[in-house]
Amino acid sequence: MNNLNLVGTPREIGFQYGKYFAELGVNLSATLPPGTKERKEYSESVKFLYKSDYPAILKEIEGVAQGNGCDAEVLTQFLLSMYVYTAMNFCTCITGLDHRRHLLLGRNSDFLTAMQPMYSHCVIKPASGYAFTGNTTGFVEMEDGMNEKGLAVGLTFVYSAQKHFGLNAGMIVRILLEHCANVNEAITRLKKMKIGSSQILTMADSTGNKAVVECSAQHIEIIQSHSILYSVNQFVSDAMKPANPENIDDMESGLRLKTCQKAFQHQNVLSMEYLKEVLKGKQGFLCQYDRRRGGDTVWSVIYDLNDDKIQFCDGNPSREGYQTIKTGL
Repeated sequence: MNNLNLVGTPREIGFQYGKYFAELGVNLSATLPPGTKERKEYSESVKFLYKSDYPAILKEIEGVAQGNGCDAEVLTQFLLSMYVYTAMNFCTCITGLDHRRHLLLGRNSDFLTAMQPMYSHCVIKPASGYAFTGNTTGFVEMEDGMNEKGLAVGLTFVYSAQKHFGLNAGMIVRILLEHCANVNEAITRLKKMKIGSSQILTMADSTGNKAVVECSAQHIEIIQSHSILYSVNQFVSDAMKPANPENIDDMESGLRLKTCQKAFQHQNVLSMEYLKEVLKGKQGFLCQYDRRRGGDTVWSVIYDLNDDKIQFCDGNPSREGYQTIKTGL
């Protein structure tokens, strides 16, 4: 994965990101799928929401384009409609307390192997907002991360055939990491957001609070328990189950759910070692993909919310090892 340290205003952070890839000879807008009239109209319509509530997002996208020398409109169209017009439902999140009463949050990111050279591990220190470390298959948006206050958020996406105007999953994760100090603040902010996509957000913080939040444009369901919590790419609450998609390639979401249910049915304490075993697929199917299908676990990460280190695996944890990385926050 690419490793980036980004500091400054939104435009400066974006410029640094874009320049990094320009120096690798990569034109970012050229790596994206062709735009459609529908996605263009959607991104134009939702832009007002970012302008009024989160203008820093748009400024960072402009900075990326300037630093990279690519087409800002192409980037904006793709990023603002991401997770609304894609049916790629992958990833697993797990969170629980270890014997030290430290909260751990682990996530396997399952995605396309063809785009793997573009994926990035970032440390971002904004001029305004909380510093955080996170991982992304794109740019500007985030799919998991932990901030300087000890809040971690992990995304598991749930595809919806219905299109709603609002913030999309990756942008929501980015906003929560940058603006919220704990789970309660994140849930409060989430309830005030206009949400455009369907997703599950697994959250944990350094105070010991944790939650799985199933959310869409129509509803938010909060699941909290003293037990170990986990999420895959399908809603499990009675309120949200009817919104689960049908006939979608979800990279064995149902099988991964059964693995988690079995692995944690008699577990109340989540050790680092056991969490790694589960993420590696040693307790049942979780990451044992055939790369020939075009998808795989492309990274695995474990955040310790009471430490300044993370465990990071660049690739599939069944084949690659975890490395200890200082967050630098």
